Amino acid sequence: MMKTSNMKILLLVVSGIFLAGCSNTAFYHKNMMRGQVVEQSTDRTLICIGAKHGAEVGQKYSVIRFHEEIAPGEGDDPYTIEKVGTVQITKIVNDHFATVKLISGDIAAKDMVELED
Repeated sequence: MMKTSNMKILLLVVSGIFLAGCSNTAFYHKNMMRGQVVEQSTDRTLICIGAKHGAEVGQKYSVIRFHEEIAPGEGDDPYTIEKVGTVQITKIVNDHFATVKLISGDIAAKDMVELED
């Protein structure tokens, strides 16, 4: 019988192989293509999702913002989520970044982006 620590290591290795193999599947795109607005200015809006993540010119992303509640009740989620806009990729910059244009809303640096269905 394998020791518990050996089983955990084996599970981590198998999970890593599985996730690497899924990186270009519909599952990955739907559940994992999330990033952040890195830069928002009048000249450029940059998100941290790039070629390495399967980003493509023309993809649309919902932009969401988290708001922290001052004193949530015990066991309550301290954050609320608000959709603040939509962006569309105009250029893949490199493996890690893409530029986007604002389709709707009012976005800011540090907002989160996630691929729309």
